[in-house]
Amino acid sequence: MLWVEEKTFIQRDEEGKVTHFQGLVVDITERKEAQKMLEIQRELGKELSTTWNLQTILSRVLDSCLQINGLDAGVIYLKDELLDQLNLVAYRGISPEFREKVSRYKADSLEARQILIGKPIYSLEFYSDTTVDAVKREGIKTVAIIPLKYRGEIVGSLNFASHTLDKISWNIRNFLESIALQVVNYIAPVCIQAELS
Repeated sequence: MLWVEEKTFIQRDEEGKVTHFQGLVVDITERKEAQKMLEIQRELGKELSTTWNLQTILSRVLDSCLQINGLDAGVIYLKDELLDQLNLVAYRGISPEFREKVSRYKADSLEARQILIGKPIYSLEFYSDTTVDAVKREGIKTVAIIPLKYRGEIVGSLNFASHTLDKISWNIRNFLESIALQVVNYIAPVCIQAELS
């Protein structure tokens, strides 16, 4: 979808008679998308401050981020210290077969090692050779892998994908990275509390 702003100017001759109209059309799609992202982030912050239920938090994060045009699949992983792996704990927009294939990443897997480095990844090269075929069958064209860092330690990741976009734009990248910074402060304390109980 393309958002435009139109302006029309009346052109007059020396006697003040209208001779023609002149128009200006400006593409404001990026501005509209940025406004939408700010609104989503604000609303998500309000929603997260009202719950301590982990599944509710995870669902709200996925539902909010998937409002962005082009993002149509998302999963959240949380670190399991006991089993030394990252477990898929919430998902949207993926097939059961793909979900099974990516349901956990052992600590020594390529995917887990990359997430544990702590830097966002925007490339299908994130996936190991054993997972690439499943990604192709799923029809995923691009991904955004955003590690969740809490007090200097990686506690999980937000992973989003698109079946339509060829790349994740800079404004979507900035949005997802901001969301990760925001939501980890809700997710990590709930996980810590659950471990202590």
